[in-house]
Amino acid sequence: MEKQNITTQIYELLDETTSYIESTALRNKYSLALKSLQEEIKAPCVLAVAGKVKAGKSFLVNALLGVDMAMTGTTETTATINIFKKGAPPSKERPILCVFIDGHKEWVSKDFLDSLQGTNKDALEKTAQIDKLIMYIDDNPLLEYVTLVDTPGIGAEVGEDGDSHQIQTDAYFNLRSRHQQETINLSNTADAIIYLFNTVPTETDKNFLASLYNGGHGITSLNGIGVLSKVDKDLAQIENIPHFCKEFEQNLFTIVPTSAAIEKYMPSEETAICLRDKLKTGFPVEKGFILAMGSETAFLHEKLPFCNISVEERKLILKSFAEHDLAWTSFALIAKELYYTDNVANALEKLKGIGGIQDLHNLIFNHFFERSHMLRGNKIVENLRSIINDIMYDESFVFAEDYAKMKEECISSCQNLPSRTRNMVIDLIKTNIPSLEQVQNDKKRLLYIKGKIERIQAELRTANEKYLMYLKLVDAKDQFSQVEFAELCSLFSGQAVDGEPHKRYKYWSSICNMSLANSIRQNAAILAKRIYSELLKA
Repeated sequence: MEKQNITTQIYELLDETTSYIESTALRNKYSLALKSLQEEIKAPCVLAVAGKVKAGKSFLVNALLGVDMAMTGTTETTATINIFKKGAPPSKERPILCVFIDGHKEWVSKDFLDSLQGTNKDALEKTAQIDKLIMYIDDNPLLEYVTLVDTPGIGAEVGEDGDSHQIQTDAYFNLRSRHQQETINLSNTADAIIYLFNTVPTETDKNFLASLYNGGHGITSLNGIGVLSKVDKDLAQIENIPHFCKEFEQNLFTIVPTSAAIEKYMPSEETAICLRDKLKTGFPVEKGFILAMGSETAFLHEKLPFCNISVEERKLILKSFAEHDLAWTSFALIAKELYYTDNVANALEKLKGIGGIQDLHNLIFNHFFERSHMLRGNKIVENLRSIINDIMYDESFVFAEDYAKMKEECISSCQNLPSRTRNMVIDLIKTNIPSLEQVQNDKKRLLYIKGKIERIQAELRTANEKYLMYLKLVDAKDQFSQVEFAELCSLFSGQAVDGEPHKRYKYWSSICNMSLANSIRQNAAILAKRIYSELLKA
């Protein structure tokens, strides 16, 4: 499905639905929601960063943006929803639009943002009045494609601050309503999500992602990516990623290891060479370096053995990196890589790989931005489907035919009324109760719209299936001949396919029958059969 094609189809679908609604008595109830959807299709894709409190969400957001706008800290920072959008604020001194719960808005400074940090009474009272903070950043590559949302966090500790975090996050993702509704409503929520795991996944993580999944109508592997943050604290976690991917395969496309701290405090090559030389000279005996890397306390110990660097110099080394907010484990990892290398450039490249931000950037672009029109389209059509279902179960619609059949009876019963009253009542009846023919035509129009929604959703599902199969195909290239691989790549990437559909359908049918059950080769053949079958019907 081409970008322009799906966007055009949805525009037309919204216009048709709006036209229908405006011709009925339901216009006051649904016209605003439809107008919102029409505006939404023009807006950028919304990507939310979620996870438990203190999982490193804001650190990651800053790393993705390349600027320090999101609040970070060693404690639970804020319970606000922070939105990052492309654009230039009216004043560089006040770049943040604060939207309060009562509806009024105010441009605020970075100092105001800093005042919201922590869990003290003043900070909590301020955040309790805030709905969201919108930060405008111009000339940012990431925001060219997306609106980024830093959510407050889930699983906060019990208490006033914890409750505040949980309530705000629930409000953003509409969790409480989702648990009670059969159909997911994603208005004012994300098109896609990056979910951060702090360490080993917990029940909190599982329950949260399950609530967003909603039987496949919400966050799935098509619009969800997992991030294992802070891997610098325990590199052994990386080995568990294949297991985590399997555990969350219905929710997340993959899980990427990252360390935003390593990314942020990566030294320049010149600084790295200087630090490497200082460490090698300062710890001529390896045993001394090993002892120093045991902990920050050990590194700064006055009587550290086998060490030629003064305590004051060691303090300056730590301070030169990141003042107070670089975790010791991150510094120790950088120091170890440099101490044991003769090639600083290679060591920095390895550290950059551990940081993982560039890999995540590439994945986000390929998995989200290239498909943003489909993600946004899927959300809008799902919301439209929800509106249509509501209409079909609305009392005025369900009983419309009964009311229409009673129309003439009602008019007849008014004949004995005084002339003026009779005319007024009859006018009201004629104005507000449609004819039976009109009601039946309205039902036909609504069923037509519902059918069109279902067809577009089917096209979107097929497009997503093709996308995922294409990714699997690339990883399993050796299981196909060169000719098969080229054909399937064209087929799954939406390019024109040479050859006769009937012959190709027969070919892939035979491959399907001869292949191992549930293998990539059989699954690719099944999808190829289906695509060629649709081409034959066209």
